Amino acid sequence: MSDPITSLRDHTGVLSVALAQWADGDVAQDKAAARRAASAAVDAIDALLRDLYLLRGRLVQESRQANGAPRPRVA
Repeated sequence: MSDPITSLRDHTGVLSVALAQWADGDVAQDKAAARRAASAAVDAIDALLRDLYLLRGRLVQESRQANGAPRPRVA
């Protein structure tokens, strides 16, 4: 992953558009397009969760290194 903040913004933009398309799906003639929008929203959410998990791991690691904390034990 290159820049986690950029990736989060990109996926959030995709999610926003997909949710708007899904919300309009009740009145849209093309129900297949609404289903594709829902699928795109789910994919964007999955990508956001991955990005957040990776970003969280990096922040925890950097925080521990900055504080001189010992490495966490692995269960």
